[in-house]
Amino acid sequence: MNNRAIIVILAVLLALVGSAGVFLYVRSADTRAIEGQQAVTVLVAKDRIPAGTAGDALADLVEQQRMPKSSVPENTLSSVDSSVVDLVTSSEVAEGQLLTKAMFTEEASLAKGISIPDGMIAVTVPTEAWQRAGGLIQKGSKVAIFDTFTVMEGKGNTPAGDGLSKNYEHNQSTRLLLGSVEVLSVVDEKKAAEDGDIGKAIVTVAVKQADAEKLIHGQQTGTLYFALLGGKSEVTPGNGVDNRTLFGN
Repeated sequence: MNNRAIIVILAVLLALVGSAGVFLYVRSADTRAIEGQQAVTVLVAKDRIPAGTAGDALADLVEQQRMPKSSVPENTLSSVDSSVVDLVTSSEVAEGQLLTKAMFTEEASLAKGISIPDGMIAVTVPTEAWQRAGGLIQKGSKVAIFDTFTVMEGKGNTPAGDGLSKNYEHNQSTRLLLGSVEVLSVVDEKKAAEDGDIGKAIVTVAVKQADAEKLIHGQQTGTLYFALLGGKSEVTPGNGVDNRTLFGN
């Protein structure tokens, strides 16, 4: 074997040794990086978990995984413990989603998949599509509710209490009734037609007792409109407008 061949062989061996060294160093560095993070055990949904699933029935629907603590939200469950075993899921849990204590509620506050917030009551209002932002409002939406009514004695901004009269001699007014309300559900009374028309639906919202009284009274004496709120929407209570002030007169 001549010197040139020996040199080539040595160069190949050195390259192999160098590559192996780099590989081992990188793997060692990755291992040190992982070991430097505090890992915690979390519960993850193996499949879709329907709303209303009891905590003590989750054994076959969840699995434990190890994740870096820095990437795990607060109140994430590591096991089905005593804090949730007697509760039910307040909404559907998607496959692969982490389970937290906030996802559970008492069974008494859940009705057909609707979780009623603590201290609130659920009130349902029938609506047409044009009364609920053209059908854009859905479960979880935040809405402002306006009331259009016939004015008592034809002036001021007090409802007459006899529904929305269309007699030209009567004055009507529109005012903000409730500024921000959470929608719990929207159920179509009749499925949309094949042409895409959106018809009547009943909208259920979560409100305090005082707001429930306003909402029910407004429904009985006027016409309600649900306005969809965005993240930066602004609504302010006031006297509203009537037939006389509609154009600023």
